[in-house]
Amino acid sequence: MEFTGAIIKEQGVTFSIIQVKPGALTQDNLLKAQSSAPNNFPRPVILAEQTSNGYQYLGRQDIVNFLSSVYPEQIPWSNYTV
Repeated sequence: MEFTGAIIKEQGVTFSIIQVKPGALTQDNLLKAQSSAPNNFPRPVILAEQTSNGYQYLGRQDIVNFLSSVYPEQIPWSNYTV
């Protein structure tokens, strides 16, 4: 499995972001990602969907609020293979 994601440490909280395809930003997919993400990916896991207006996020609300104020270019995206 290949995916694009990021590991971020901000304000004492370490978390992971996983990009999903448009239309896949659902609570069910979030639960699947949280249980199937690699063990070295810090929890909580946040899902990110690229839209025509930037990114939308799903996950822990305080982190989603933080990410909404960050430019996507500031996120250290990497490609991962599991």
